[in-house]
Amino acid sequence: MIRTLYVFAFLLLTIVAPTAFAQQDPQLSLYMYNPLYYNPAAAGSEGMPRIQITQRTQYAGYQTVGTGDEGAAQSTQILSFNMPLAKINSGIGIYALNDKYGPSINQAVQVSYAYRLALKNGTLALGVQGGMFNRGFDFGQFRPGDPGDPLLPTGRINQFKPDIGAGVYYNTTDYWLGLSMTHLNRATYSYIADRSIDLSNSKAYLTAGYRLGIGYNIDVQPSLLVQYSTAEGIRGSVATVNLLATYDNRIWGGVGYRLKDAIMATAGVNLMRNNALRIGAALDITVGGTQIKSPTSYEIIVGYALPAPDARKKPIIRTPRFRY
Repeated sequence: MIRTLYVFAFLLLTIVAPTAFAQQDPQLSLYMYNPLYYNPAAAGSEGMPRIQITQRTQYAGYQTVGTGDEGAAQSTQILSFNMPLAKINSGIGIYALNDKYGPSINQAVQVSYAYRLALKNGTLALGVQGGMFNRGFDFGQFRPGDPGDPLLPTGRINQFKPDIGAGVYYNTTDYWLGLSMTHLNRATYSYIADRSIDLSNSKAYLTAGYRLGIGYNIDVQPSLLVQYSTAEGIRGSVATVNLLATYDNRIWGGVGYRLKDAIMATAGVNLMRNNALRIGAALDITVGGTQIKSPTSYEIIVGYALPAPDARKKPIIRTPRFRY
């Protein structure tokens, strides 16, 4: 089975070749709480249904130099749901993405399926996802050098294209490791006929983390996210590390670093019975490229875990009048 893991990972990394510029996919500081976004094989890995919403503002307050335009900062919303299907050793998930930075617009709906195979020490999952990806531009936000040029498009132009991805995910009670690739079909978008081609290049993601108990009430969790660009290679890739500590399985906080970009502070709390309600936030302090970036980014997540489905058979109930 481990051989299957290696073969699947190799196929993910070699299925596409670098040819053009990388796509600007959103980046998250609370990536460890959004596994479904990065890897379809993570569907159902928590062992319970969970619905979650994420709001991120990248480089808050950023505006286009010289124009005075407000609201050019990247704004991202992700609504996700996933749950295990224990009876068929599977997990399913769905997420909706709305992402905007300046005049650029990215929207997607992706449905995920993972087949989960129990091994001696953990669970190995193979996952696929498919959906539609909408990309476009609001040309009303551009500031051309020659206003009124009839060759320049106006209004909002966007296109829907199929989008698929795949991944492999292995998790135990102590650690997890995932490898995935998105935009496998590398859809092409043409906003102006015969004048522009926008290629949706594939991205590979490596996620990993480890849970270490310290004392009776404290857990420490280092984690890693590597976003590899198949178009630009290492130069266009991003690595993020985070160290998170949790007290009494309820209060958590940590620090992280995104290579050549920002230092991150994260904090959150788990509330309600069985810690079903999760509320968290992250604040990024920009340390790289500060001449052209706003000094801060922030992110908020709110998630709720539903009771896990009971796979046991319903007991037989007998009464004086009815027997069933």
